[in-house]
Amino acid sequence: MELTFLKDVESVELIAKAKKLFDEGDHNKALEIIEDMIMVNEEDKNIWFLHTEEGKMLMNQAKRTENPDLDFTFVLGSVGCFWEDVKLSGLCAHGLHNLAQQIESVLYYKKCVQKAKQSLSVPHPDSQMSLSQKTNKDVETLIKDAEIKIALYKTGKLKSSVQDCEPEDLESEKSPEPLKNEVKGLRSYWFGLDVKIKRDFMKVSIEKLISFVEGVHNRKGRNSLEQVLASAREDKKWRFWMCRTICLKKFSSAKDCKKHLEDEHAADFKPLLEEVMIAKRIGKDWARKISGGGWEPVDTVAAVEMIKNRLPDVKAFAYKNGWSEEWPLAEDEERSKLLEKIKFCLVIFCDLKILPCSIRDYVMRFPVRHLGKLEVSEQTLVDCHLVETPQSICFLECDELNQILDFLKRIKCERDDGKDVVCRAVDSILGSTLVKEKIDFDPHFSFLLLDRRLLKSNNALFDDEGTINVFDPYVHYAKIHAQGDDIISWLTDYNSVDKTFPRPIREHNLDIWVAVLRAVQFTCKTLRTKYAKQVHFAAYFAALNVVEDLCKSEYERRRNFQEHQWNRFASLLCDRCEEGVPENSLATALFVFVVRDVVEGALDPIFHFPDYEACLNLIRERKNIGDDIVVKSIASLKIVVKAEAMLIDSKMLLVDNSRISLLNDLIRLSVFDNRTYILQLLKPFLLNEIVNMESKAKSDAAVAAEADLLFEEEKKSQPKKKKNKSKKKTSTSISSPLDKTVENKPESISPSLKVEEVSKEPEDSLASERGRLEISSNTVNQEEGPKVDPGSKRALQVVQNMFREDSLSEHLDPTLGAASATRYNSALDMTLKALLNIKILKEDLMQNIQPLQDHLEEQVPSALQNFFTAFVSDVIKTDGVYSCLLSDLLASLEQVLSMWSDAAEVLVAVFESWHCWKNPERESLVTRLFTLEEDERMSCRKCRRKSNYPEQSSYGIVIAANSIRGLKCALGNIEFVDILKVNRMEYKILCDIRMGGCGNKNFVHHIISRCPPIFTIVLEWEKNESEKEISETTKALHWEIDISRLYKGLERNTNYRLVSMVGCGQEEEHICVAYEKNRWVNLRRDALAGEDVGNWKSVVRFCGERMVRPEILFYEVVRPMA
Repeated sequence: MELTFLKDVESVELIAKAKKLFDEGDHNKALEIIEDMIMVNEEDKNIWFLHTEEGKMLMNQAKRTENPDLDFTFVLGSVGCFWEDVKLSGLCAHGLHNLAQQIESVLYYKKCVQKAKQSLSVPHPDSQMSLSQKTNKDVETLIKDAEIKIALYKTGKLKSSVQDCEPEDLESEKSPEPLKNEVKGLRSYWFGLDVKIKRDFMKVSIEKLISFVEGVHNRKGRNSLEQVLASAREDKKWRFWMCRTICLKKFSSAKDCKKHLEDEHAADFKPLLEEVMIAKRIGKDWARKISGGGWEPVDTVAAVEMIKNRLPDVKAFAYKNGWSEEWPLAEDEERSKLLEKIKFCLVIFCDLKILPCSIRDYVMRFPVRHLGKLEVSEQTLVDCHLVETPQSICFLECDELNQILDFLKRIKCERDDGKDVVCRAVDSILGSTLVKEKIDFDPHFSFLLLDRRLLKSNNALFDDEGTINVFDPYVHYAKIHAQGDDIISWLTDYNSVDKTFPRPIREHNLDIWVAVLRAVQFTCKTLRTKYAKQVHFAAYFAALNVVEDLCKSEYERRRNFQEHQWNRFASLLCDRCEEGVPENSLATALFVFVVRDVVEGALDPIFHFPDYEACLNLIRERKNIGDDIVVKSIASLKIVVKAEAMLIDSKMLLVDNSRISLLNDLIRLSVFDNRTYILQLLKPFLLNEIVNMESKAKSDAAVAAEADLLFEEEKKSQPKKKKNKSKKKTSTSISSPLDKTVENKPESISPSLKVEEVSKEPEDSLASERGRLEISSNTVNQEEGPKVDPGSKRALQVVQNMFREDSLSEHLDPTLGAASATRYNSALDMTLKALLNIKILKEDLMQNIQPLQDHLEEQVPSALQNFFTAFVSDVIKTDGVYSCLLSDLLASLEQVLSMWSDAAEVLVAVFESWHCWKNPERESLVTRLFTLEEDERMSCRKCRRKSNYPEQSSYGIVIAANSIRGLKCALGNIEFVDILKVNRMEYKILCDIRMGGCGNKNFVHHIISRCPPIFTIVLEWEKNESEKEISETTKALHWEIDISRLYKGLERNTNYRLVSMVGCGQEEEHICVAYEKNRWVNLRRDALAGEDVGNWKSVVRFCGERMVRPEILFYEVVRPMA
């Protein structure tokens, strides 16, 4: 076998050069050479050799990077290189195994097994052309490990090595900033300049800039700058899109770039067969109808009567978003619940854009058949507009609704292919290339006009448009007031510009660009595989129709013959198969396979049979089976094949979503902003200019000071009679503004820096509609008791004295029993007991109680100080002590608590009262242990604009109990943490049009950088739930959750375990269930001991039987074993 392009000496030298460049660290240039050779030799049958070289380069890039997201992206790109040729199956299998390990992907484990088995079945190339594939033993080990991981998938025990890393955490090492004293001097100088001088400074002479660049970068740099400026004048935009392949085509819009990549570089899948169409998504109109309706069950009998007797009126029904309020409704709870679940599924599919027209048509056939049985023709339904709206589904009975729901539950909503990881990798690369500053021209194109916002602040949003405007500089800057000195920070920020100038645009991010291109093409290959499977199903269904038609024709023929002349259906089909022997076409083979499945009563279609003759023998053996068996088998197989074909449609849309996401990332990587070149040159130039201005000012001031000194000395040496004349001359000498600036250099820092140094507590509020239990900004007014002396020993002594025997008897005086009973608050009692059961809380108090008592920042109520001291010292376990402490705490909180406060309100009040437990060196107990500091980020799916929102502080998550039940019923086998995640997905933010957004609604990403030791979840109830509803809700809860599935920014498997729970039972009496000594116990009133409940299943049963509604769940972080 000859490698044609390797016979060429130039090709051999190019490959050797690429390898050498890669080894020397010039990875982009090496990839450029290989990529160009692939484009030139793409029709060569041995192109696999170049794909191997490129794949190995990408794999080496993955090993070099410390960013796990980039690691994953490079490996995915290498798999795209290895996938196509069977000779590379071993390398491909190892790459897929790597991907699977990183993101817990059963999808990649399955593909790994497929490629590994393919590798074992293919002989290795000759040793000289060996691609360093693993031995058969290694590949078999790989298969075994992958199959074990696939088996473990359902248990959720797969471990991921990729962390959700934010771009800002993955920046390259920063260059050293200029000396602080120099920057401080520049700030002072700028601060003292006249406004006119500052405005003139914003006008940059292009002639001077070119001269400066030529001095620094020689003629090559000058030529590059002139090309950039010429391009800007012609295009009137700084930003453009460029294909990084050898074609190097330039585009003015993302749309044109996308079309080029899809048409010329296999970034889209286009079917070859017109008769089998690719899956098509439903339109916006149908999606609006699905999400906008009430989905209430229609009284079908009354509706049919209206259609039959008042058809003109029915035709005139008014529809809004496809729904009419004029149809009679039925009070049917079971149908209502089923319709609600169906709506929930369809809305999710619409939002995820994975609902194909085939599934919509399948669902819409149900009402046509159902109403047809009630003698309503399909044409009548068309006239009544019912075939155009999902409201027709509301006419169905429970049986049909259950069939629809069962089918919808089979649709897969997620694909664990790592597209989000690739998106994060691209974000981390592009984060350093985003430009905030606008740069415009004057009418004569002789000046660059800097962004006038730099005169006020450097906190502008990123300018994603890069449009160039032409302004009169005097008018442009006329009304801008120069404030602060942020422009000095901008000039000295060396990390915001690329240091390599000049270099070809193609080399920018070429390695990640190639990796993402291969990932897109790999996804298109998956689409091709799905489409091929769809073609098989279409051919199989067509063959089934032929079989069915043969049986029907025989049934019609029997009318003219006696029964003894009839042919059995199976015998007839067998004879037809015999006519096709020997096998002469794929169509004949497929017909035989279909007949085999029919006569055998197969549950699913089987497309391949290893022995064609054995297949025929099986048909011959069953040629005498009954006709009813054949008919039922045909009907059953048609249903299965049609369902599988529709599911493939949905899967194809899911894969296409991944393709679109990856393609969008590739398009973002194709952007180049010429301002990144300009800023590399502008900042050093302007910095040089302002330093020269400052030096000149200092020099002038020094000259003036020296002249004054000489003049004074000259005066002293002259006769007294000339003094008056000298004084007169001196009085006319006035120092310049620059001199004054140097002489009166401000010692204090600028106002902008003062703001940064002032730290403020975030202002928080209780906002359950946002899905969080927010921190209340109001403090609790508490009655001050006698202050306890500092030091834990003395505090403990005070507590012990308070609860000595005679003191306890006073508290337990029977005459005070009635008053004590009326003041009892079960919510406070049980909330405190739930908190006392948290191990981390006690450990923290034990470590910090003495230093806090010695340096408390404010007076702490005696009730709280006594409570903590008794808790830490275990005095609280003494009989009667807890009741006394509870009574004192209730008294201190009675201004903010009513007797009917629910547990959530009590929890907020308790936390607010605990905020005073802090000192200047340490955060409060509540902030340290319970508070979430959460950032919200939105990345618009439509315009790609990113928005960051102010940090929010919260104590945990609030979720409605009925939402938990609804999601559990709709999605079946879903974990509690995923219920929380799906519930939070309903919270969307508009892309702000006022800030340059598009107005599109988008999901919000919740990010926390630090996980609190204690995680709190509050459930909101309607308080009229039945025992069954309470039981269903409690069953959906789980005692262990991984909050990294809720928040970005955390390591995977950040697990928390439930340690205590506050619930509310009948007559609004609260209870506490806590985990003690490997079992759950129910803690009683006025005591710390409890009755045994058992394991978690027993807790679920306990809540259902006693009608206990769980309200607060306290989870404690699972600490790693030592």
